[in-house]
Amino acid sequence: MSDPLPRLGRRAIHAHSRLAREVAALNYLLRVAKPAGTLGENGRRSLNDVMRAANKLYRHEPGLPSFRLINPINPLTNADIALMVTRLIVACQAFEQRYAHLTDAAPPPMHA
Repeated sequence: MSDPLPRLGRRAIHAHSRLAREVAALNYLLRVAKPAGTLGENGRRSLNDVMRAANKLYRHEPGLPSFRLINPINPLTNADIALMVTRLIVACQAFEQRYAHLTDAAPPPMHA
């Protein structure tokens, strides 16, 4: 029988919470706002920021994906964005299932 996973520290919990909020915002953008056209440069940079945060949080987690950053110069279609956001959502859900205490209660406040 394998050892139970350790509980995450406050920093990891807060990093996941920030990432989950960003991913939820991207999901809202795709599913509810449904913007037309391609993602602009600021949007592409923001998406890269989210993927960097995911890579940092998940880098030592076996079985969770890594996210290749996008070129901020090349436009992305809505299909490209939907694929990336869906992968981020699935990774967040897998992380939450792995560390069930993430969703047990809200994390304690963290002071900067």
